Amino acid sequence: MRRVLRCLPALLLAGLPGLAHATEWLASPAMHPPDTWQGRTVAVVRVLDKLDAHVALLNVPVGQDMPYKSLTLHATSCLQRPATLPADSAAWLDVHDAHEGMAAFQGWMAVAEPATGVFQNPLYDVQLVGCAGDSVAPTPPPLAAVAVPTEATPGAPAAATPDGQPAPPQAGGVGATPVAPQPAPQPLSPPMPAMPSEPADEGAAPLMLH
Repeated sequence: MRRVLRCLPALLLAGLPGLAHATEWLASPAMHPPDTWQGRTVAVVRVLDKLDAHVALLNVPVGQDMPYKSLTLHATSCLQRPATLPADSAAWLDVHDAHEGMAAFQGWMAVAEPATGVFQNPLYDVQLVGCAGDSVAPTPPPLAAVAVPTEATPGAPAAATPDGQPAPPQAGGVGATPVAPQPAPQPLSPPMPAMPSEPADEGAAPLMLH
């Protein structure tokens, strides 16, 4: 028994390389933004015939017309959420009925919101079930455009204040023009008083100097 206990660590060490080769590490699933849709090549549509209560599942290839009785279905695109996001599917469908006076349908149908896009007329009901076919690479949503601030153009008119006067430029702001410091105004001296005029002597002879 002691010999077995002594040999047990050696047996465990000898078996570790085999256990390491037998272990397979699973790759983590790809993470996608919340607004990512994955394209598929087939739209699965359910059609209810109200005359005989028959329900048919149609595989409508994207970009092709699918005739069914008096209906013509055309799928422009079929999108679904990737595996790491909540399940949902949406397709842009065109549905036309050959009977006279039947309105056509053109728009998005979504599985998660069946009431937003449903084709209904007195004869048929058409509803999207999901997407199938080959997968297309996920397409992330477009990035939001960032507005780039532009500098003021030289010679552009300055903004005006409510009283109609031009607004002073902001210190350190874009387009601010440096203003030279003005000297402090000097106090004005009072005007010199006028000298009183001498009274004129009437009848006096002019003074003659020799």
